[in-house]
Amino acid sequence: MAMILTVLGYVALLILGIIGVVLALVSAAILRTEYNLRDVPTAKNKSFFLGDIKYLGNFKEKVDVPLANVLFLMAKQLGPVYYLRIFWKPHFIASAPEIVKELLLNSKHTKPQEVYRGFQKLYGQRFMGHGLVSEVDHEKWFHRRAIMNPAFRRKYLMSLVDEFNAGSEALCQQLKEKADGKTEVLMLDELNKVTLDVIAKIAFSMETNAVGDPSCPFPSAITTALRGMQKFHDRPWSTVDPWSTSMRRGTREAISLVRETGREQIQERIQARKRGDHVPNDLLNLILDIAKDLERDNDFQMENMLDEFVTLFIAGQETTSNLLAFTFVQLGRYPEVAKRLQAEVDEVLGQKHTIQYEDLAKLEYMMRVLKETLRLYTPVGGTTRVTAHPITYKGITIPAKANVTVMSVIMSRMEEYFDDPLLFNPDRFKPSEDGSLPRHLYAYFPFSMGQRSCIGQQFALIESRIILAKLLQRFTFRLDQSQSFGILDELTAKPMGRCMNYITLRV
Repeated sequence: MAMILTVLGYVALLILGIIGVVLALVSAAILRTEYNLRDVPTAKNKSFFLGDIKYLGNFKEKVDVPLANVLFLMAKQLGPVYYLRIFWKPHFIASAPEIVKELLLNSKHTKPQEVYRGFQKLYGQRFMGHGLVSEVDHEKWFHRRAIMNPAFRRKYLMSLVDEFNAGSEALCQQLKEKADGKTEVLMLDELNKVTLDVIAKIAFSMETNAVGDPSCPFPSAITTALRGMQKFHDRPWSTVDPWSTSMRRGTREAISLVRETGREQIQERIQARKRGDHVPNDLLNLILDIAKDLERDNDFQMENMLDEFVTLFIAGQETTSNLLAFTFVQLGRYPEVAKRLQAEVDEVLGQKHTIQYEDLAKLEYMMRVLKETLRLYTPVGGTTRVTAHPITYKGITIPAKANVTVMSVIMSRMEEYFDDPLLFNPDRFKPSEDGSLPRHLYAYFPFSMGQRSCIGQQFALIESRIILAKLLQRFTFRLDQSQSFGILDELTAKPMGRCMNYITLRV
């Protein structure tokens, strides 16, 4: 017994020694970080070991707003460049146009692996893998972007207008049954369905029928996957938390449903092409043409194609529906904007059943409304880069190899770049008469900018205008003012009240 106690004592001392060494190393790393960044603004109420984790959590809980808004409030306090410390590692938040320009236009500054790890693989299940959003290696990303680019060129997008019209028409027919002025309609959910149907049809010739079939599994799967991702970012320990077992399993199953659906679609298409069957001229076909049916490019195989499938399937649906939902919220809150937009739709389109590509350029005010919505409620608030070299701004130096986040949603609320920034005013995007550059250049980037800007930007804006125009042609919308007008974080930003409306047919 004495010998056992002696051994246990030595083991305990060894464990305590190891803990002591780890604490000493962590403490040294923390002190080094704080010393090296002593001239950079940061929050004062830090936990020594946790850094700003607890402070951010308390701040968010206290003001009950998404993290992006918390970072904005901190920018108001600390200035355009500050850092947060997570354990010993600093993370910079910048809201200066000069830094945005440097980070986003210089491809030497790359995406950080640790930020996009959850996009690549979530709870043990490959998610977006190394798709266009989540690939951090610039050379590999550049190669994939070259494969995808032809599918998003203007000439091809012009040919998709009929499909956008068809999807919008299906939604209109579905909403007619609820257009009694009394039935509560969650427009976010309806818009999720139509944008899902459109991206599935246009990209992969899939008939998901989410608008007409309540049992369609894909809207729920996408929501589950995004909520799982949000949980992963908010609470990294959810990967091992025994109380999150059900959530992890549900997330994996949702991702698996989307990926395996994509695998079936791609394999069937490749076989049809080999047989010489007639195949649709969709995005998938264009990509397979360039990728030589995934057989001659060692860096673009089936799993890589599935990464792009999932990325397109989710990003092509989620961001557009969120933009439209926020737009309807703002139209309900600003009736003078809604009235003016309605008048433009009536003047440009009248009773036209099919909207032509040429009509979209005439919807000038609508484009300004969408831009203003993106300014205040961009679905993706910002992006992060790892600095390739030190960046100096007004005496503050951000070191090389530092993570720096720039956020359009922060800069869009700053008086330095926008007059009366919290006012919803689409006319702020009216072109200047003298042709001068706007002062918000490099402060407004809802689709990012530079080489890694969103490949689907024009796709989303064309789709949004057609859906919005068709809905305003047919219906009058009355926003339920009792709903919450907060922002819900589910990886992308969406209206917390889900854009609750009462609809009536126009006569």
